[in-house]
Amino acid sequence: MGPIAYDIAVKHVGELVTSALPDAPVVPDPAPRGPRLRVTIAAVLRASARRRTRLANRLDPGARVVGQPG
Repeated sequence: MGPIAYDIAVKHVGELVTSALPDAPVVPDPAPRGPRLRVTIAAVLRASARRRTRLANRLDPGARVVGQPG
């Protein structure tokens, strides 16, 4: 074996050692998740409730909602 063969053998063994298993498939990392749906829906519902309450107060300012101080 010449010096070139030794170099090729060492590189090949180094590649095998660094992998989990020889010839193992490479699985890509999962894509990062976007905004969480539950959090987004909750924010939309809160904003909608605030707008609804403001509209109700403009239509009938004297009415009180049960459970709210006033």
